[in-house]
Amino acid sequence: MRLRSVVLAGALFIVACPSRDKQSVGVDRALPAESLADASVGPDAAPRPSPADANAAPAPPPKPTTRAIGPYEVPFERDRVVYYVASRTVPTKAAPARLLANLHGVCNPPGYACGYWVEAGANAGFLVCPQGNARCGGSANGSPTWTESFTRIDADLEKAIATVEARHPGEIGREGSILTGFSMGATAAYQIALAHPGRWPYLVLVEANVALDKAKLEAAGIRAVALLAGEIGSQIAGERKSAARLAKLGYPARLWVMRGAGHHYSADIDALMAEAIAFVLSAGDDRSPDAGAP
Repeated sequence: MRLRSVVLAGALFIVACPSRDKQSVGVDRALPAESLADASVGPDAAPRPSPADANAAPAPPPKPTTRAIGPYEVPFERDRVVYYVASRTVPTKAAPARLLANLHGVCNPPGYACGYWVEAGANAGFLVCPQGNARCGGSANGSPTWTESFTRIDADLEKAIATVEARHPGEIGREGSILTGFSMGATAAYQIALAHPGRWPYLVLVEANVALDKAKLEAAGIRAVALLAGEIGSQIAGERKSAARLAKLGYPARLWVMRGAGHHYSADIDALMAEAIAFVLSAGDDRSPDAGAP
């Protein structure tokens, strides 16, 4: 009787336990050590590199973080505002965004002088555009204009820059700054850059036949100048001569023609400003001359 019970129990054990060949591996089953080395953890796990990948180039760095660029308007003095565009790439303390500043012309608001090339500005850095000290016709509804001296315009520009810096602490760098201007604002920009050697190493001057002097430009640490003029305007002849003369002397200067434009922007001003900014930065860095465009 005892032997019969033992045989019966053994038979029941064999029936209850399937063979090892048919056994599935459950989630709680421990894998041998050699199998763990080859196991992936989840569907997104990276495959083990093969010996051929040992010398492969490292993965590229992540793309810079981008953000909304504006434009924005904030008060900077009494009833005046500064119009500005934030850099598209979010700056870091180690790599602040480049400062670009613009001075509008007579009876010409910053929303026009800067507002038509915000993409070029945001791709290059922070674009800061102060409103002039007066209004055309003396009316509160008149377009912004300038009636003060270049010295006072210079001071107002710095106040406007400080206002934007306060809103974006640590994001704006002054090294390699670009000063731009339209019409009378371009004339003021040139004089302001001359007054502060090294502060504004790059100039972009639009619709202004400014008497540019190579010796003065170099003494002020201005590395390159881009000029833009309307194809049918009154400034193009003088600007063309200035660009050609400076280039002949070995100074980086170039003219862009705004096709079909008079004393105003052409429809492609955003693309032209992007080209002009790229030119002054590259030509100013390597000091390579570039003749003016026809």
